[in-house]
Amino acid sequence: MDKNRTDRLTPVSLAFIGDAVHTLFVRERLAEKSDCVVGTLHTAASRLVNAKTQAAVYDRLDADGYFTEEEADVARRAKNAHLHSRAKTASPTDYHKATALEAVIGYVHIAGGSDREHRLLEMCYELGCAAAGPVVRQNIKT
Repeated sequence: MDKNRTDRLTPVSLAFIGDAVHTLFVRERLAEKSDCVVGTLHTAASRLVNAKTQAAVYDRLDADGYFTEEEADVARRAKNAHLHSRAKTASPTDYHKATALEAVIGYVHIAGGSDREHRLLEMCYELGCAAAGPVVRQNIKT
């Protein structure tokens, strides 16, 4: 893992990267597992990659002690960071938890832990599908 690269980025920058990595993973997975029209895929992706769902995923991973010590530190710093944007459809608490999850994903991605990154994204996808409810599972083979 490249600690120098991760140390140079703020938790919010890691969340910015993590958001892109998570979104791409979810979109690829949905496209692979479905023959739905793009609009349906977009709706499903939006339900999996939003602050409310990501906060639920974060809570579950945190409660289960899934994060390494370094990841937990990144999550804590991201959750406590002063954000210059506001969630449109989520509570401030959910938004901060979602930012923490995205920061961990960004941290693992930048650090180069491809096995850890894949396991984390798989776990986020499975927990996200469960948290998002039947609308996502209706047309998508999870």
